[in-house]
Amino acid sequence: MKRPQATIATVQPGSIADELGLAAGDVLLKIDGRPVEDLLDFQYLSASEHLTLLVCRAGEPTLFEIEKGSEDDLGLGFSQELFDGIRRCGNSCVFCFVHQNPRGLRRSLYVKDEDFRQSFLYGNYVTLTNLSRHDLDRIAAQRLSPLYVSVHATDPAVRNALLGRPSAPPLLPQLDFLAGHGVEFFAQVVLCPGLNDGPVFDRTLRDLERYPPNLRAIAVVPVGLTCHRERLPRLTPFDRALARRTVELCHARQAEYLGRFGTRLVFVADELYLTAGLPFPEARAYERFENVEDGVGMIPRFLRDLARALSRFRRVAPAGRRALIVTGRAA
Repeated sequence: MKRPQATIATVQPGSIADELGLAAGDVLLKIDGRPVEDLLDFQYLSASEHLTLLVCRAGEPTLFEIEKGSEDDLGLGFSQELFDGIRRCGNSCVFCFVHQNPRGLRRSLYVKDEDFRQSFLYGNYVTLTNLSRHDLDRIAAQRLSPLYVSVHATDPAVRNALLGRPSAPPLLPQLDFLAGHGVEFFAQVVLCPGLNDGPVFDRTLRDLERYPPNLRAIAVVPVGLTCHRERLPRLTPFDRALARRTVELCHARQAEYLGRFGTRLVFVADELYLTAGLPFPEARAYERFENVEDGVGMIPRFLRDLARALSRFRRVAPAGRRALIVTGRAA
């Protein structure tokens, strides 16, 4: 693991850090003897009323002892959020969208991130395959909730095959740990026809039933395939019949879960409705639209918002006026 480098970028005038003489370019090494891995760690560790800061100034370590109110901010700003850098993904998923990017794009589009901190901060989905015991304990202690978990399948052999690694850490014990420590999470299942659909998908849903209310929602999305799949595993896209069966199964589970958990729990990506040729559910069936960034409910929410906006118009546009709405191919 990369050694944390918490370089101070700014010092707020009149703050505790300013009174200590800290300056931009100094490096925060430890708080209370613990290395500071990222901004979240800093905020958590610096909340104490009594703490020590080990700071490197001009190559020399200096120890500061501080007494402050629990709400008092130290007044430090840093050059980056992740002091040890973003954690990279060690999986080789058969459907990885990064592997399907064309050549010649900007470098950041080829970064495969697998960082639970990015999951908490920005909703990035992670497989949890690179979590250490220290990471799990930290998630529990600092209540880094909710997280966004790429489940795909709960059958270990199937999940390992999807992730492209022979021995990924077992997922369910990790979810047991998170739920047992009050951490909430969203689950994602990327369905690949012939791999994790059918009975495997049915088992996945059944295995996840034990996690509400910590499990907030399950997003079911079809595998996304581009034309840039040279030397990648052959995958089959959804056809109309399979998409219809998948939607119908999810609707049946929604009815069951609504009675059991007070939530529909499982939500289907818009693309599956379009492929199946089925109408979208009404907007309230998406509850809080918590999976919209995963392509779940994006079109129904747009149509709802459009209807509300149009209802505020007092006049009808003159005949002959035209409007253009740009959509993707599936629409």
